[in-house]
Amino acid sequence: MRIWLVNHYAVPPNIAGITRHYELAREWATEEGSEVTLFLSSFVHPRRTFVTEEEKNELENIPGLKLNWLWSFPHKVNDFRRIINMGSFAAVFFLSGLFKRKPDVLVASSPHLFTAFAGWMLAKLKGCPFVFEVRDLWPDSLIKMGGLNNRHVIRLLTWMEQWLYEKSDRIVVLTEHQRKYIMDRGIDESRITLIPNGIVVGSWTPDPSKRAEYRRKMGLTGDGFVAVYTGAHGPANALEHVVKAGKHLKPGISIVLIGDGPEKEKLIRLKREEGLDNVHLLDPVPKAEIFDYTQAADVGIISLADNEIFRGARPNKLFDYAFIGLPIVTTVDGEVREIVEGNGLGFFAGAENPEGLAEAIDRARALTDEEREEIKKRGRDYIDREGDRKKLARKFHELLRELVSGKEEPSKRAETAG
Repeated sequence: MRIWLVNHYAVPPNIAGITRHYELAREWATEEGSEVTLFLSSFVHPRRTFVTEEEKNELENIPGLKLNWLWSFPHKVNDFRRIINMGSFAAVFFLSGLFKRKPDVLVASSPHLFTAFAGWMLAKLKGCPFVFEVRDLWPDSLIKMGGLNNRHVIRLLTWMEQWLYEKSDRIVVLTEHQRKYIMDRGIDESRITLIPNGIVVGSWTPDPSKRAEYRRKMGLTGDGFVAVYTGAHGPANALEHVVKAGKHLKPGISIVLIGDGPEKEKLIRLKREEGLDNVHLLDPVPKAEIFDYTQAADVGIISLADNEIFRGARPNKLFDYAFIGLPIVTTVDGEVREIVEGNGLGFFAGAENPEGLAEAIDRARALTDEEREEIKKRGRDYIDREGDRKKLARKFHELLRELVSGKEEPSKRAETAG
C-alpha cells in the first residue's frame, strides 16, 4: 500500500517538535510493509530556522519510508508572514504531489486547514481515498484564543472546515472532545476514529546514572526537587503562570521549562524582573534526549490557558510524563484532568493559578517512595492501554487498509462479473 502522509509541522526525532507523523510513517513502513512518503516542511516552525543537511544526514535510512522536505516561507513572529508560511507550504505540497505517482491513500493533518484542503484536492485528482487528521479545531481555537476576529476570514475557514469534515472519506481525531465536536457538526460517528498521541515504548530505556548529568545540563546543583515543563512556549501554554509559581515555591524546589516559542523572550524577562533563581528556561532539545531530561526531574507540569477549547486537549507531554513514570501536575481542566485523576497519575493545580501550582508541586514532593512507584506503574499501564504508538499505528494502518480495500472492491466485482 502506498501512503502519502503530510503535516506542515512534522519533524524526525533528532529535531524538537511534533514527531507523531514520522513515528507513524516509520511503523507503517517497517512493521506493515507499506511504501510511505512523509511530506514535511524544511522550515522548522518552533525554532524558526531551516533544517540543515547535517540534521538530514543524521537520520537512518528506513526502507519503505521517504521524507519529502518541502520549502515554506520563513518567518520569525506570528504576523501575516506566518499566514504566508502556511499557504506556501500547502501550495508547494499540492504542486509537488501533482507530478508524483498516485498513492493508494492520502492522509493530511491539521492544525491549519490549507494543507488539509490541498490534500483533499490532490486525493480527488489522483482518485484515492482521503483521510483528514484533526490535531486542532480550526478556526474554533483561533477565535476562542482571540487570535482571529476578521469575519471574512472566519467565514472562509469555517466553510473550509465543514467541507473537509463532509468530503473526507474518514476523519481521525486525537481526543474525545474533538470527536464530539465534529459529531455536533452533523458528521456521522462511524466516519470518525479516535487515535490519540502516544509513545514509542521501545525508544527509551531508563538509566538512573544519567540523572546527575542531565540535572547539570539543566543548570541545577544538589538534590533539590525539580518540576519540569517540556514543550511549546506560546500564548496557548500560559507559561507566565508557571514562571510566577516560582515566587511561591518552598525552598529546595525548582521549575525547569524546556522548549521554545513566541513567548520565550517574554518569559525570560519575567524571570529576571521577578528575580526567580529557582526558575530555569532551557532551549529545546531533540526528542531523542527529552526523556533523559524528563527522567532527571521529579514531577511533570502540563499547562494550557484557561480556555474552554483546551478542555478536550491531550498534549504529548501527558504521554511523555506517564511513560517516564513522573507524577503529573496539570493546570488543565477537562479531559487531561480526568485522565490524570482518573488513572491516579497526579494532581490538578487549578487554572492559571501560580500559587495553586506551587502547592500542587509541593504535594508531589510529599509523596512517599511507595506512592511514587505506584504512580509509575499506573502510568505505564495507561500507556499500554491507550498510548502505545505501535498499537496506535497498527490501528491507523488498518483503517487505511480498509479504505483502500473498500475502494478496490467494486472494480474487483466488475472483473469477476465480466
